[in-house]
Parts: sequence; C-alpha cells; structure tokens
Amino acid sequence: MKVLHICAVGFTVKNLLIPQIEYFIERGLDVEIACSRGDELKTLESQGYIVHPIQIDRKIAPISNLKSITKLTHLISNKQYDLVHVHTPVASVLGRVAAKLARAPRVIYTAHGFYFHDNMAARKYRFYHSIEKVSAWFTDLILTQSQEDLETAKKTGICPAHKLRYLGNGVDLARFNRLKLIPENQAILKKELHIPDQAFPIIGMTGRITAEKGYLELINALDIIRFQYPNVHLLVIGGQLSSERDAFQVKLSKLISGKNLEKHVTFTGFRSDIPELLGLVDVFTLPSYREGLPRSILEAMAMEIPVIATNIRGCREAVAHEKTGLIIPPKDSEKLAEALSTLLSNSALRKAYGRAGRQRAESEFDERLVFDRLQTAYRDLGIWSK
Repeated sequence: MKVLHICAVGFTVKNLLIPQIEYFIERGLDVEIACSRGDELKTLESQGYIVHPIQIDRKIAPISNLKSITKLTHLISNKQYDLVHVHTPVASVLGRVAAKLARAPRVIYTAHGFYFHDNMAARKYRFYHSIEKVSAWFTDLILTQSQEDLETAKKTGICPAHKLRYLGNGVDLARFNRLKLIPENQAILKKELHIPDQAFPIIGMTGRITAEKGYLELINALDIIRFQYPNVHLLVIGGQLSSERDAFQVKLSKLISGKNLEKHVTFTGFRSDIPELLGLVDVFTLPSYREGLPRSILEAMAMEIPVIATNIRGCREAVAHEKTGLIIPPKDSEKLAEALSTLLSNSALRKAYGRAGRQRAESEFDERLVFDRLQTAYRDLGIWSK
C-alpha cells in the first residue's frame, strides 16, 4: 500500500509527522512525502525518506495555489497512491483538491487545529469555516487532534459525523523523561547556551517565533516579574520559518532591547535536543492565541514541568488547571506575570504540578495511543489489512 503525506513545509514533517511515518514504514507501508523545498527537506532525503519537492505556500495566493494543485495532481496521478493524507491549513485544501482531480481512492485530513477559532472576527471565522466545509466533500475521514475541534466540527456541520474521528496528539515518553537527564551534560549545555550560572528561575517556551504564539505578552510579563526575580531567564526553543506570514522576529528583538532584557533571554533556534533543553526549565509557558493540541505542552508535561497556557482550544485540553499547571486569558501580560509569580514562588507547587503532568502525559498523551488510532483509521478505510 502506498501513502502520500502532503504538508506545506518540511518543518511539519520533521517535527510532527516522522514518528507516525516511521511507524507505518516499519510495518510495511510505502510512505512518501510532498512539501516545499527547504533545509528540512534535504535532511529528510539524507535520512532515506522519499520526498517530492512541490512549492506549497502557507497562505491564500491564487496563482501559486493553482500551480501547487497542478503539480500535486500530476504526482498523485503518476504514482497511484492508495491514500493521500493531508496536513496544515492551506496544504490540506490544495492537497484534497488535487487528490480529487487525480481520483485518489482515499483521502484523510489531520486537523492539527482548524484555522478558524473563537478569537477570530466573525467574518473571517465564516470564511475559513466555509473552506473547511467545502474541502470536507473531498475527504473520506477528518482526524482531529483535540476533542474540542471534534465537537466544533460536529456542531457547526463541517461534515457528516461518520467522517469525523478523534486522533489526539502524543509524545515519545521514553525520550521525554527527566530520569534520563545527566547532570554533568546539563551543566555543559547551560554553558554552551551562555545562560548565567546565577540564572533562576528559568522560564521555557517552545515554538515558532510568530506573533500568534504570544511572545509579546511573554516579554512584557518577563519585564514585570524581573523586579521580583532579578536573575530570571527566558529560554526560547525555536526559530522563525522563512514561510511565516510576518517578519516578527525583528519586532520582538526591538521589544526585548527596548526593555533592556537582552541578558535575560536566550534564543536557541530550532534544535533536536528538546528533552535536554527542557531539563533546564523551571516553568514552561505557551501564551498562544491559536493551537490544535500543542505538542510543546505535552513534551513539557512529560518532563515534569508545570505549564502555564492560555484559555484556548487545545491548551485548556492539555493542561488541567491547578493540577498540572495554570490556565490564563490570552493576550494578557499581567495575568501571565501573576501566574508565573505564583509558580515561581512555590517550589512544592511546581513539583506537584510537574508530577501530575507526567502522570497525565502517561495516561492520555502517549504517542502509541495516536499510532493505534491512526492504524485503526487506515484499516477501516481498507488501506492496511494487518
């Protein structure tokens, strides 16, 4: 059986899809990938994955979008895939149109978070919702990573209920395990990152550097609490994709320098040693405006780190308020600063939330649960008979 995964950029494949792709390759499926060119694509090719470089913009751009559909249609027609599995907002629409034109036997869409959300203007919400509804006509099965997206899809009539299933999200709990950290290596890593020896507490965040992740609010909150914690440090694990919709990092850098916080912030860029980096963190936060079910939170929970996240879809599903962390309003620097102070001032509370987070990750967010659900979905569509 032949499967094609379609997404806009190699970053999605490398950081989100490889575990499930590898799972099915090991079980005998032929799995290939289509995405835009980039450094991640070269890495994937060097690792032996079959990748088809097709430019797929991450925004609505009619001429470019039509070119993507044409190339994807040609690829799907020539390779005769048994299943086309699409991801990410724009790529999922273009991929499904191409699959329909190429008469692909089966099409699955994993919704990593519908683009429309509660904090969006009503007109934009209706526009993006209508795109999802039309695209669902060309889809055999829609898998949601959050229960809330599943319920929203049902209530708002994106498609018939039989086309909807919960997939969830998960992490490798063996890899993200605090017991595997080596203290000497952690000390070396801290020095390599030029984090001062006296830095405490260390606040961590993992994510692309873009406005919707809430970085402006986080820097403003950091500015508030540094008078209480003069040695506070922010560790940002991630960078900015070349395909992002905004040139945000320059604006963020100006805010940091304007508040004289340069010595309090470390940007690591994109890294592969996430567990070790999280091992340096006392409190994790994700003050985002829009998510599906963020893996970054699940990774932090698996590493026994208390989490502060915003009251939005996905985040409020992952974090149990006042059990594994705290839920705060989005776009509110003062509430974020207050939550940070609450946890940073109470080491016993941090440890209790951290332990509860690990337990929650083990029971609900083990990636093996995701593999099992995906395997069942493939089997039910006749893609895989094992």
